[in-house]
Amino acid sequence: MSKLRSLVPSPHSLFVFEAAARNLNFAMASRELNVTQPSVSHSIKALEKHCGTVLFTRENRGVQLTEAGRVLYDGVRASFSRMEESFKAISPEATQYLTLAASTSTAAHWLMPKLYELQHDHPNLKIKVVTTDRDVEPDSEIDMTIWIRDRGFQRPSMWFICDEVVFPVCSPSYLTNHPPVGDVSDLPAHHLLHSFDPHRKRISWDEWFDRVGAGAAQAPPNMVASDYQLVMQGALSGEGIALGWNFSAQLLLKNKLLVRPLDVSVKTGGAFFLVANERRVEQDKLGILVEWFLSQTADLR
Repeated sequence: MSKLRSLVPSPHSLFVFEAAARNLNFAMASRELNVTQPSVSHSIKALEKHCGTVLFTRENRGVQLTEAGRVLYDGVRASFSRMEESFKAISPEATQYLTLAASTSTAAHWLMPKLYELQHDHPNLKIKVVTTDRDVEPDSEIDMTIWIRDRGFQRPSMWFICDEVVFPVCSPSYLTNHPPVGDVSDLPAHHLLHSFDPHRKRISWDEWFDRVGAGAAQAPPNMVASDYQLVMQGALSGEGIALGWNFSAQLLLKNKLLVRPLDVSVKTGGAFFLVANERRVEQDKLGILVEWFLSQTADLR
């Protein structure tokens, strides 16, 4: 246990001493602390008696710190300042983040690069990004999230982002080092990257081929990843061709980290939606985040 308890007669005496030493006036300290001047004088005398030394020299127009008083004041002032900063750091105002939940691939390849722009424009916004392998309901822990639902999906505090469009993507280096992809019939001869997500339903290569009229089961996988982000990493590394989504792959295509080997896509009938916590949606800061998000996806609509 800290020895401080035996060194200080009471925590209150430190507050009285700090106010008196800062103002160098017992009357001003009493007004600040909303106590009587005799009460301040009594607390200081008790502290001096406990410390065994004089902390103030009394003068007609106020008081002055003794050498011992200056040493104590320097320590008390620094300690109070550190405590004040600590209390500010743990206050609800200081730690109130806007929490946005998204899949790992969306968070890594769309949200994080974009959020730096948001915080540059709105430095007072505190953002927390949570990655999740399933759809979560906005609640006391999550302010906003992204869902894929049928195009006609409706609910309060929801905004349409864009239609779900799926197409093949790969790195430029993959195209350089492998035979060209002239049309859909060339794809099964390439290394196609597969994923299976047990919590989020994603269109598979077989479904994609079927949707474009090329028949199903044309590309049995040699390897399947349980996390779509692993598939994206494989595509970025030049390991093969993956299915890409118009939303999460937007920046990768714009920055030419990925390319589309052929101009064929599937519009699934689903759509991306921004879904917010209904109880917090009227708050100014969450409104700023919603407005920013929709502005950043306007070219996808």
